[in-house]
Amino acid sequence: MVDQKSASTREWKRLVDEFQKKSDRAVAILGTTYLNTHLARLLECFIIDDEKISKMLLGEENPLGSFEARIKAAYGLGLISRTEYHDLVLIWHIRNRFIRDMGEGSFSEMDIQNLCKRLKIPDEVILQEETPSPRGLFVFGTAILAQQLMYRANEAAQEKRSLRDNFILVNIE
Repeated sequence: MVDQKSASTREWKRLVDEFQKKSDRAVAILGTTYLNTHLARLLECFIIDDEKISKMLLGEENPLGSFEARIKAAYGLGLISRTEYHDLVLIWHIRNRFIRDMGEGSFSEMDIQNLCKRLKIPDEVILQEETPSPRGLFVFGTAILAQQLMYRANEAAQEKRSLRDNFILVNIE
């Protein structure tokens, strides 16, 4: 467990360091891509062990292939908390703003700033005397969520679904 925690911390630091070198648009798109990958792993850890079914559900063009669908499925299956769901949905909206903007896009745009300020996780963790930028809130929230999703995937593996017994019409016992 200690190795997993230190690996998670290293991953978090690597993500934050990598984001420091990127444009706002790249941060928004890469951050959500990163979270999308972790959501896929979370769902994969929970569903039955069947590679074909996993690909049919989680493949990019399949029912649980989009970031939005994975967020909703993880929440609907009870794999993430209400706060995590809230922040993932906000991050999805932020990403969509950057994708729709054919220019570079910026965390200084008022609507993006407002979305970033609504993130709950950074608000719960960041000290009151700190006033991070909207980009800082986004990066921090993404990093914390990624770390949390790794933890949730390990929990989901403990609750992994298994195939049911063969169909029986009537149980005579």
